[in-house]
Amino acid sequence: MEDVILDRITMTTDDKEGLVDMEEEDNIKTKRECYKILAVISTIWIFTFTAYSGLQNLESSLNPGVGTYSLAALTGGGLVSCLLAPAVLNFIGPKWALVISWVCLCVFIGGNYYPKNYILIPAAAIEGLSTGIMWTAQGIYVAHAAMQFSSISGESFDSVLSRFFGIFCMAFQSTQIWGNLISSAVLQHGHKPPPMPNTTLVCGADECPTSMSIPALPETTIIYILISIYMGLTVIGLFITLFLLKPLKKKMDQESIGKLLLSTVKLLATDINMALLVPFSFYTGLEQVIMYAEYTKSFVACRLGVEWVGYTMICFGVFNTMGSPLSGTLAKYVGRGLLLLIAFLLNLGVLAGLRFWALPEDPTFKQTILFFVFPGIWGLADSIWQTQSATLVGVAFKDKQEPAFANLRLFQAMGFTVAYLYSIHLCEFIKLYIAGAYVTLSMVLVAVVEIRLRRQASSNDIQMKSSEY
Repeated sequence: MEDVILDRITMTTDDKEGLVDMEEEDNIKTKRECYKILAVISTIWIFTFTAYSGLQNLESSLNPGVGTYSLAALTGGGLVSCLLAPAVLNFIGPKWALVISWVCLCVFIGGNYYPKNYILIPAAAIEGLSTGIMWTAQGIYVAHAAMQFSSISGESFDSVLSRFFGIFCMAFQSTQIWGNLISSAVLQHGHKPPPMPNTTLVCGADECPTSMSIPALPETTIIYILISIYMGLTVIGLFITLFLLKPLKKKMDQESIGKLLLSTVKLLATDINMALLVPFSFYTGLEQVIMYAEYTKSFVACRLGVEWVGYTMICFGVFNTMGSPLSGTLAKYVGRGLLLLIAFLLNLGVLAGLRFWALPEDPTFKQTILFFVFPGIWGLADSIWQTQSATLVGVAFKDKQEPAFANLRLFQAMGFTVAYLYSIHLCEFIKLYIAGAYVTLSMVLVAVVEIRLRRQASSNDIQMKSSEY
């Protein structure tokens, strides 16, 4: 018996390299699993949000009035779903939360076949009720993959999370390219000349509710074809979620529904960092409305026509797609603070340009190029807002990810909702001033949070060194 034990010990000692190889093989396998989760989530978003992004950019132009209100109902529903997100995810898990979300998205897309107030607005509200759990589930999947990867590779969680969110945001923002490319290609075939010369329309920053432009719409059949394409893409995303996305283990604690529902509000009330990030979260929603609703309707559709909306927003998507992984990588070298400052300056520059841009009545080729420049710059800034806001929340609230991401999406949805609601009641130049003031306030408070996080990190390092002695 002793000889057997000795042989085993000898074999184990002499086979160290084999054991190390096995450990390395397990690590490689786990890393592949992390990348697989990230790849599947990104692919799902490419299909579903190609449909969502393309339709969102056209709502205010294809369905004047009711389209904007439907977007407000959609984001308003998101306010409720963000509060429900921790409880829902705890009981059904992130995967089934996504399945429900894509079914709700099909309902919203279907509502556009018959865009009446009593059809489209309720359909948008149903979709809105799923957005909070959808985005919270996405954040959990990406953060889970980043945390596993970080524990194996030894790389800091901050760097891995920033890179993973950068990769995801690249896939997500690329949907602006595909969705708008599809809409432009389809709508170009159904183009109708405007009933009156474009020179009679009040466009740009001077447009007000009393002089709101209503551009010529494509043929109904062409619109139906476009909606059907978007519906098909969403169904594909649903099937990928069902058959390829690996479910995450649900929490085993039996917290009450009331406690889970209050976790989002509790974090907001008890953590000063979360409270300070509220205006920033709000702005990440408001700033997207500037491009999705204001720029597309009052600048592009008003002066160039609805069929040009997709082409100009492709530029937004291209720069957003390139900027997302770039900002995720650069954050490791230049820091999150500098990237946010760059985005801040880019936004202020575009807002000032739109405010004082005298739109040409009959744009030449060179003048038309400017219609593509503004969304490109805005897309680059948005790529920073989206990647770094998610990274900031993931780093600041490592142990409270579900309520933290729910808060981020809650106030982002609120920013969308408020901006959509006042969209058809205020002049364009007033909305531009509001955005400029709010981004300035947001950056001041984000700077405070960054300082607090650095002080906390320094304090933790000192405590660790003290404990070693």
